[in-house]
Amino acid sequence: MTYFYPPLRKKQVILLALLTMGTGAAAQKKVFNRADSSKPAANDATDRLKQLPASSLDTAGYFRNTDMMLRNRGAVSSPDLDQARKLPYMGINAVLSGRATGVDVRIPSAEPGKRNALFIRGASGLLLKNGDVFAAQPLYVIDGMPLQYDHAFAYDIQRFDFNRIGTEIDPLAYIDVNDIRSIEVLKDAAATAKYGPSASAGVIQISTRGPRTGELRVEVNGYAGMSLKPSMKVVNGRWERDFRLPFYDRYATAEQYRSFPAYLADSTNAQYYGTADWDEAYYRNGWMTGLHAGVSGGNRLASFRFGVGQATQQGQDNTLARRYNVNFGINITPAKRLDWSTYISASMLNRKRNQSLRDRMGDQDYILNLDRPPSPNKGLLEAYYGYLDDGIDNNRNTNVRVLNNLSYQFAPWLKFNSRFSIDYGQNFRDLFMPSTVNDGNNFASNFDGLQNRMTLDNSLEFSRYLGKRHHLTVTAGQYNQWDRWSYMYGKGYRGKSDYIKIYQPSSPGNPDNGSHNLRLTANFKDRIRAALASFYGNIEYDYAGKYNVMLYLRQDGSSNVTEENRWKLFPTAAVSWNVSNEPFLQDSKALSTLRLRGSAGRMGKVFSLDYYKDGPIYNVEIGWEGTPNLSTYNAFPVLNAAYELGYVAPGIGWAYTDQINGGIDFGFANDRIKASVDVYARTDRDLLLKTPVAQEYGYSGVWQNGMDIRNSGVELTLEASIIQNKTFAWSSAINASMNQNKLLALPGGQTAVVLGNRRFEVGFPTDRFWLLQNEGIYASNADVPAGMTYQGIAMKGGDPIWIDRNGDNVIDDNDRIMEGSHNPKVQGGWANTFKYRDFELNFLLSYAFGRKLINENLAARYDFANREGADDIGAVKEVFYWAEPEGDMDRIPRYNPWSAVRPYQVNQTLFLEDGSYVRLRSLTLTYNFRSAWLAKRGLQSLRVYGTGNNLLTWTRYRGGDPEAFSYLGYDQGGYNWAQPKSFTLGFNLQF
Repeated sequence: MTYFYPPLRKKQVILLALLTMGTGAAAQKKVFNRADSSKPAANDATDRLKQLPASSLDTAGYFRNTDMMLRNRGAVSSPDLDQARKLPYMGINAVLSGRATGVDVRIPSAEPGKRNALFIRGASGLLLKNGDVFAAQPLYVIDGMPLQYDHAFAYDIQRFDFNRIGTEIDPLAYIDVNDIRSIEVLKDAAATAKYGPSASAGVIQISTRGPRTGELRVEVNGYAGMSLKPSMKVVNGRWERDFRLPFYDRYATAEQYRSFPAYLADSTNAQYYGTADWDEAYYRNGWMTGLHAGVSGGNRLASFRFGVGQATQQGQDNTLARRYNVNFGINITPAKRLDWSTYISASMLNRKRNQSLRDRMGDQDYILNLDRPPSPNKGLLEAYYGYLDDGIDNNRNTNVRVLNNLSYQFAPWLKFNSRFSIDYGQNFRDLFMPSTVNDGNNFASNFDGLQNRMTLDNSLEFSRYLGKRHHLTVTAGQYNQWDRWSYMYGKGYRGKSDYIKIYQPSSPGNPDNGSHNLRLTANFKDRIRAALASFYGNIEYDYAGKYNVMLYLRQDGSSNVTEENRWKLFPTAAVSWNVSNEPFLQDSKALSTLRLRGSAGRMGKVFSLDYYKDGPIYNVEIGWEGTPNLSTYNAFPVLNAAYELGYVAPGIGWAYTDQINGGIDFGFANDRIKASVDVYARTDRDLLLKTPVAQEYGYSGVWQNGMDIRNSGVELTLEASIIQNKTFAWSSAINASMNQNKLLALPGGQTAVVLGNRRFEVGFPTDRFWLLQNEGIYASNADVPAGMTYQGIAMKGGDPIWIDRNGDNVIDDNDRIMEGSHNPKVQGGWANTFKYRDFELNFLLSYAFGRKLINENLAARYDFANREGADDIGAVKEVFYWAEPEGDMDRIPRYNPWSAVRPYQVNQTLFLEDGSYVRLRSLTLTYNFRSAWLAKRGLQSLRVYGTGNNLLTWTRYRGGDPEAFSYLGYDQGGYNWAQPKSFTLGFNLQF
């Protein structure tokens, strides 16, 4: 495969980009000055200018013809980016948190550059594991080009559901916020239908700062700042011993006393009873810097923009993300009625990952000796890091995007548009762990992943007034999309030497010329291809700017659906009434805007995997636990029924989404006060689900259509310009989103199903925890009701009092309740901006109420008897184990930790806590220099600013950060890094 890794040094790359930008700008300035429409020009150029309609965005910078001739008519949220550009965001999702309605941003770990997630109006399916998050993500569109998101299929060869093999770099971190002109969140069918089945979970539509008309302008943005390391109460072995001894004194047998952990038994052992200062080596204050430059100019015949940027962000531990990006775009009218736009961008992102034991074992698929945890001593930890430095963990992603738009105006009322785009990405990881930190067994692996998407969209638009009041627009088009994901992955254990830090498989016929023993290696190669073909038509009628009716029809065909069900028609209709244009409201001084709108539509949902289309399949599943998908046994190729994957039922058809949305927009006092309210219901129908089957069939389950899930809710946005005069202004904006879901149907008419540690029942929400109800402790055997058992085990004194809901004296799954949700009942943000002369102060509060979290970290601390020294990845103790656990320890009863009923199992109400919060997400102070002062120095504008991020949090949650938890709602302590408190200083300069 071909890599896009430049051989130049980083400083040379930046200097080369700046030199290219400068020379290109000088050349463009001469060309555009000659063709400036304000000066005498050739008749041909004058005629072309007459044919090219002016746009309000000409001087702002944009790419023409990116709306696919279909306008946004539905529920759309547009966050203000002016303040977001002053914050050190490396990724789009963080920009939207608290700024857009209907958006739920999930950042399980604030590790720089790591993938995170966003859900629009709730998740569009069940979230049972991390891989399910990929399919529930919205479609991201840049200037009309649908981006390709990562794929989850590499999870198929993994035993542990922590990180997908590969770099795990956020694909949205390629985009520099300074290159973005606007972001729109498209939520209902009227707004998203034009993007087809890929948009069934919503759309994040991004418009960049494209080519701009006017004099040559150079813009430079830069910032530098620091994120502060967290403060915590570190402990050593003495604290842990004192924590455990009361349990031993009350419940332990003589044999259990003898098995007291050796590293805690000897109080003279300085390795564990010495100074606890590990945090000084583990955490740090992280630097962050960013520099972006752009140059643009031209006229309406030819304009351009060139941008280049770099950003670096250090994590609070030894992590790092560094991005380089460059982009170039032009708008050209080369002939009468012909318009052409092109955009090219290239990005590279390097990531230095965390060094946690759990993630490392998951990557290696190898569990280390867990008899002793790392030492809480700084010196010993630094020595351990010294051994880790002998290893390699290189993570690098590259991305290239190309967009071409071509349009031709046959007549003032007839236009043809063609768009072609390519999104190409590659991610590469080299991993080597030396034997000194790996129980004497070194490990090496190599991952090479590739993904690419090509799209082609052709459409013809008829748009004409029929009389003075009637306007009709008819659009017909076709769309094609080709996707491919592939990877090659190889790993080897016990290499010949720690000096050989690469994985090199042996060649055919010569098993001894590889870097590792052939029997201690594994090689994987996989790919997925998908194609989508669509034909669409749109009819829109508008009467006098008051009444608008739109009907959109789309016929989609997907290669991932069985042949007999491959094509399906999906309709969408929308209506709106601009009441403020009616005669009875046109002269209203109070009510300046009133608009009613409604939409209903059906959209297809694309299956992420390609093996559902052919019914029952065969697979390679003859390996062992952790490596199930080996394709050979003793070098003989093997193919067998996909028992582990599950039986794929024949005739699987389209899953689809039905959406209904009603909204009202109104404004008062010449729109100084504006508000929008939306009420919606989105039902995802005929979703695929693997349901359990009888064990005698041999399959882990059967895949079939038939699951329906509904998300419904209300969204509110209120904006007000409260004070506005020459010296002082105050504007405020608040948004709120409420969403709830319900399971409407299961495959085969089932009414309930248990999948893992979750139960799903028709008529109930899908995001609830399934928990035992805890009501205290049985102080003695006499307090236990006669015959009370837990799954056949007699309960005794020291066991939990779990409510026997059905009264059968047996505590089992029938006594669990569906309680609490990690999805909040209401969430949103409140932003305020104050302006006084040349000063500007802005702050944003974000909030979430009604969220419940499971404090898994606290449960693990109390469950020491079952985890100590166990050969299980759940028994791993990281260096951050040596800190007082976050949680209300006073309310946790002292159960018998050795009891066979597992009294500290995590799925019980004992560890369910309120995760509601209010957070001061950002505070920004800006000073804008006066234009007269700038004009004397040849500058157009200059502003400097200082920001604070995540400054204060108000919450009743006693665990860690109420925003840092797994996608499934579990607080896993140090694995879920909180977004740090940070401060930055920056500037924006134009000349």
